[in-house]
Amino acid sequence: MAHMIDTVSRSTASYASTKREWHGLGQLMPMGATVEEWQEQAGMDYRIQRSVIRYATQRDLTDATEFQTITDKHVLFRSDTGAALGVVSDGYCVVQPADVLNFFRDWAAKGGLTIESAGVLFGGKRYFATAKLSDAVSIDGGADKVVPYALLSTSADGSLATECRWTTVRTVCNNTLTMARGTKAAYKVSHRSVFDADDARGVVEAAHEEFGAFMSTARALAQIRMDSERAEDLTAKLLMKTNEEIARASAGFGRIMSLFNGAGLGANYETSHDTAWGWLNAVTEYADHHVRARTEENRKASALWGTGEALKTKALELALTQ
Repeated sequence: MAHMIDTVSRSTASYASTKREWHGLGQLMPMGATVEEWQEQAGMDYRIQRSVIRYATQRDLTDATEFQTITDKHVLFRSDTGAALGVVSDGYCVVQPADVLNFFRDWAAKGGLTIESAGVLFGGKRYFATAKLSDAVSIDGGADKVVPYALLSTSADGSLATECRWTTVRTVCNNTLTMARGTKAAYKVSHRSVFDADDARGVVEAAHEEFGAFMSTARALAQIRMDSERAEDLTAKLLMKTNEEIARASAGFGRIMSLFNGAGLGANYETSHDTAWGWLNAVTEYADHHVRARTEENRKASALWGTGEALKTKALELALTQ
């Protein structure tokens, strides 16, 4: 399967738009725009600055008169608004929003990918960009297709390490699924270390075989028959924390089963109908688009980096036991 990545659109280094922004987040790249223009449209046209923390220890009737400084803690803030983003150690290595876009610009200039979207979350505390690594690949030669992407994400509040990983999007439903459970298809570095763009590109470029393995897994799951009773058992196991009855009575259980039984996008494809692949995508659609969250932004962030991502990973592991 690796050869499919090597031979697709290698001659085109482009910054192009698609029908939908990434996972409902960020902005699409307008045709013909520069990365600098995209930076502005994506809300990433600011720098992250830092300052030591000072606090008042004495006050008179109107103003603070004496201050102390914390030298080993810094506040990170936006250059454009001055809004605080996070309090971090003095050794925290910042990856600037522009660095995220330039990472893909330099890669695209060499050919082999298409930059698609970028954006910020939580007022600029997290930011990301995505690039399509290949055209869609079919599960069975028909309409059920998967597209591989590279996702680069980082944070200015310590909530995310800097990570570049392969992930996949199922075109019919815009579901995302991290395709490797190990480290072969991902580069990850904490903010105690400097982000090395060349190392990150090297790891992701070397992971073509991981996409081939993912597609083999997807095709195998599409061949595994699964009736509603078995799907219910797996869903209960997936959601169970302490008690199976509670899991079966949860709103999540009902929604996943509804998606599996025909309500999900693509649920009636031959590859999905009553198969382990269909069940996995029911869980993925639930985590990506339906799980309860305080805000839509919180749900999307959870699906990519938090409890939603963990739920999808667990679902893949369960599906592989069938």
